[in-house]
Amino acid sequence: PQFVRWLDESEMLAAQKRFFHWELEFPDVFFDRQGRPLGDDAGFDAVVGNPPYVRQESLGDLKPYLADSYPEVYHGVADLYVYFYEQGIRQLRRGGRMSYIVTNKWLRAGYGEPLRGYFASEGVIEEIIDFGHAPIFEDADVFPCIVLLKKPDREESQGDQSVRVVEFPREALNADIATYVEENAHAVPRKRFGKNAWSLETSAVDDLMEKMRENGVPLAEFAGVKPLYGIKTGLNEAFLIDTQARDRLVREDPRSAEVIKPYLRGQDIKRWSPEWRGLWIIVLKSSGDHAWPWSDTDDAEEVFRQTYPSLYGHMKPLEDKLRKRRDKGHHWWELRTCAYYDAFEKPKIMYPDITWRSSFTLDTDGRMFNNTVYFLPTNSVWLMAVLDSPLMWSYCWRNAAHGKDEALRFFGDFVQRIPIAQPTDEARGEAEDSVGRLISFASSGQEARRDTLDWLRVEFGVEKPGQKLEDFATLGPDAFVDEVRKRRPKGEGRLTPGALRDLKSGYAEMSGPVREARTEAASLERKLSDLVNRAYGLTAENVDLLWKTAPPRMPRP
Repeated sequence: PQFVRWLDESEMLAAQKRFFHWELEFPDVFFDRQGRPLGDDAGFDAVVGNPPYVRQESLGDLKPYLADSYPEVYHGVADLYVYFYEQGIRQLRRGGRMSYIVTNKWLRAGYGEPLRGYFASEGVIEEIIDFGHAPIFEDADVFPCIVLLKKPDREESQGDQSVRVVEFPREALNADIATYVEENAHAVPRKRFGKNAWSLETSAVDDLMEKMRENGVPLAEFAGVKPLYGIKTGLNEAFLIDTQARDRLVREDPRSAEVIKPYLRGQDIKRWSPEWRGLWIIVLKSSGDHAWPWSDTDDAEEVFRQTYPSLYGHMKPLEDKLRKRRDKGHHWWELRTCAYYDAFEKPKIMYPDITWRSSFTLDTDGRMFNNTVYFLPTNSVWLMAVLDSPLMWSYCWRNAAHGKDEALRFFGDFVQRIPIAQPTDEARGEAEDSVGRLISFASSGQEARRDTLDWLRVEFGVEKPGQKLEDFATLGPDAFVDEVRKRRPKGEGRLTPGALRDLKSGYAEMSGPVREARTEAASLERKLSDLVNRAYGLTAENVDLLWKTAPPRMPRP
C-alpha cells in the first residue's frame, strides 16, 4: 500500500510539474544500442531556442531548486532564461552548438556574472547579434540578442580567436538580416568575454573607453561626494501640489509658506539649467530630523493643527492613506526621515535617474525634488562641463544600464564610478566662464519659450502647442504661422491680416534673441568639448573616432 501511495504521489507530481527527462525521451542521443553512455558524444548536435521571459520576482518558490540544480549560473535575482542557458549547454555533445534569442540584459547586469563566467569556462562564443531596443517581438519589450556558442572538444584551445559581433540598429530591421550581419560584423577578441560585463564595441572604441578610465578618477573620489536621491513622499497627492493649491493654502494661513517649497520632477531637469513648472512640495520633515512645536508634546496632532491650520485641513482627509505609507515620519503627516535635508538648500548638480539625453544641471536656488531625481552636493563647474560633454555621453551610453526606448539608467553606483579627468587651472577657469554663460543661455531660452507659449495661449487660443511650437525658434515665420493655424481650436475662424502681422512680428521679436543665443552657445559647447577631450588626453584620431561612433542623441556642438 505504501508503494502504491508513492506511485500515486509521483504521478500526481509529474502531472503537476510536467517533469521532462532528456535521457529517457531521447535515449539514442545519450546512449549506444547497448545502453552505454556515449561520453563526449552524448547530447545534441544543436540546441536552438527562445526561452520564456519570466522575471525573478515570480520564481520565489523555485529559487532553492534553481540554486541546487543550476549552481554554475544561479544568482538570486536572475530571470528564468539564465537557467535555460546552462540546461542548453548540458544537452549539447562536445563540438555541438547552441543558439538562443533572449534578452541582452545578462551581457552587463550583475546577475549575469555567473552566466558570463560559465560561458567563458564551458563554451566558445562564436557570434553575438545584439538588437538593442529594436522591436523584434511585437508584444514584448525585451532587448533581444542572439548568441551562437559552441561546446568545445576537451582538447580544443580557444587561443587568440575572436568573436563575430553585430549591433543591429532599429532602422535596419527592414533589411535582410543575414546580409546586414555579413556586411556589418566586426571582430572582438574572445579574451574580452569573461565574467565581467561584456563590451561589444570594436577594439578601437573599447580602447577609447579604457583611456578615459586610465586618465580619470572615480567621480566620488574627484568630487568627494556620492549621489543622493530626491524626496520619497510615500503619497504624492498629499505633499506635491500645484501653484493654485499652494496659493490657496498660503491665503488661508500665511505661515504655511515657510514649509511649501518649489520642487522639480525628472522631466524638469534640462541640460545646464532646470525648468521649474510651477509645482510645490510641502516639506513637513520627520520629527526625528526637525524640532517642530509638536515634536515633544502628548497632543501632537492638535499642535500641528494649531501651527499650520491650512496644511492640517489639506492632510486630514488623506490620513488613512498617509498612515499606510511605508515612507513616513514620526507622525502620519510627516515625510520620512532624511539625513541630508540641508544639502537640498546648497548648490548641487542634479540629473534624472532615467534620461534620453545629456541632462546634468546646476541648481543654486535650493530647490527640492522628488525621487526621480538624483543630485551631487557640489558646485564643481568643471564636473558639470565633463558630465554634459559629448565624450561623457558616449561613455555613459556604452556603460550605463539601458531601459525602455534606449533610455539610460543613472543609478547611484554607476554614477559614482564615472571617470573624471583632473583639469589644469587654466582649463578649470575657462570652463567656469563657459558653463556660467551656457546656464544663462539655457535659462533665457526657457523663459522665451514660456513667454511665447503664454502669448499664443492668451491671444490665439493655442492650448496644446505641440513639439514644433515648443521649439518655435527653429521654425521660419511662415512655418510658425502655419503651425499656429493647426493648433488653434476648431471654430476660431481665419486669422485676420492684423493677427497675421502680430504673429510674424511677435515671432521675430521672440525668436531672434533665441537663435543668436543658440549660435553663441554652440561655440561655447565646442570650446568645452575640446577642453574635456584634452583633459582625457584624446588625440585627433580619438576625437575622430568619437564622432564616427557617436551614439544616438549625443550632444553636437
